[in-house]
Amino acid sequence: MKKRIVILAALFILGFTASYAKANDGPIPAPVASEFGTHFSNARNVKWEQIGSYYRVSFDELGTTLFAFYTEDADFMGIANYELSDKLPAALKSEIKNKYGDYWITDLFRYSIKDAPGYFIELENADRKIMLKSDGYQKWYTYKTFRKQ
Repeated sequence: MKKRIVILAALFILGFTASYAKANDGPIPAPVASEFGTHFSNARNVKWEQIGSYYRVSFDELGTTLFAFYTEDADFMGIANYELSDKLPAALKSEIKNKYGDYWITDLFRYSIKDAPGYFIELENADRKIMLKSDGYQKWYTYKTFRKQ
C-alpha cells in the first residue's frame, strides 16, 4: 500500500513538471480507456498523458478538476485533486503553521488510493522548496527538499 502511495505521489508530481511528462502521442490502450469510462462516466474535458509506464488522465467532473492514474494493464491506481489550504484537516494545518510559518504554499493536492486519503503539499521560501506528504489526516512527512539556486 505504501509503495502504491509513493508511486502515485511521485507520478502526480512528475505529471505537473512539464520537463518530466510527455504528451501521449499514440492512442490510449482500449482497456485503460474503458476502465476510466467505467469509473468516471460523467467526465468532461478529458486529457490523457503517458508518464513512463503509467497513464494520467485529467478531467472535470461536477465542477472539479480531477486526476486519475492507471497502469498499462488498466489497474486503477488512485485519484487526486487540487485542494485549498483552508480545507486541510486541523492537525495538518496546525503543523504547517507551526513548523513552516516562513514558507508559502505553492501546490496542494488531496489524493485517495483505495479509499486511503492523503495530501501532498509544496512549500517555498526564498531559499528552499519542500515537498511534504501525509498518509491521512494527522502528520506531515518530508518527501523531498530542494535548495534554490
